[in-house]
Amino acid sequence: MYQYSLYLFKSDYAQHFYYKIDTVYRFLYEQLLEYPEEARSQYKLVLDKINTKDLYLHLNDAIDHELTLKINRDQIMIGVEGQFINIEVDEYVLTIHAQSIIDLDQLLFQYLKSFHPHIFAVNFETFECGWITPFAGKEIYSL
Repeated sequence: MYQYSLYLFKSDYAQHFYYKIDTVYRFLYEQLLEYPEEARSQYKLVLDKINTKDLYLHLNDAIDHELTLKINRDQIMIGVEGQFINIEVDEYVLTIHAQSIIDLDQLLFQYLKSFHPHIFAVNFETFECGWITPFAGKEIYSL
């Protein structure tokens, strides 16, 4: 089972660092491992706080009825026919346990895209990371 961490970035930072994935990864990694006591103050500057109640309400409304959704305090389980994911909700991070990134995409990412526009996903064990939504709002090329 893999562990993924999801971070909700503030719009200004997401736009500035959208194409600098290695910088975002390094920032999150350093905050997590090297400066855990200072992480909260840095997170407040860059990340949006996760409103647990809003997340629960959004998932409850958005998730297909064929999926099972169980909510217990700061934990959520989503599953269907042998696929499942567990989500731990913290103040600035969603920690998710899933069998694969495909399960995560099918059971969660498609619903989170309408919850927050700038979500960065990281697997610190395999060094996989990236934004789950495409960049919008800025013209990339001009002819």
